[in-house]
Amino acid sequence: MSRIECKYEADILDAVASGRWPDRLDRELRDHASSCGICSEVAMVSALYRDEYASAMEQAHVPSAGLVWWKSELRARREAVRVASRPITLVAGIAGTCVVAVLVAVLMGLSSQVNLAAVSAFVLSQPMVLWLVLAVILAVTPIALYFVYSDE
Repeated sequence: MSRIECKYEADILDAVASGRWPDRLDRELRDHASSCGICSEVAMVSALYRDEYASAMEQAHVPSAGLVWWKSELRARREAVRVASRPITLVAGIAGTCVVAVLVAVLMGLSSQVNLAAVSAFVLSQPMVLWLVLAVILAVTPIALYFVYSDE
């Protein structure tokens, strides 16, 4: 099947794209478009596409370039902070594990020298000591959490 083209087809497309169709068109081109089947179909289809494009552009809400740039900068900074904090988190975890290991080793070493039965009997016979220890833990915990989770 061979395609039939008109020599004015490009002029019709240009007129529709530039918004000159059909009112501000040369008389000769308008007469040709009304008599040529190819050009009239091209004009009709391209006008429909132009109208659809215009309505789509009216409905599209594209943010400003400054806002897009600002958001991409924020995302890049967050990513850089996340990447930089990975080794710090790893080292903090290793340090915490070492502290717990040293504490367990010290308690194991002291447990052979301290009579745990006597200490537990003393704590049970003096409930005030147990309450005092719990009060100190409850008082110190928020302060410790503040220092742990503060940024500085």
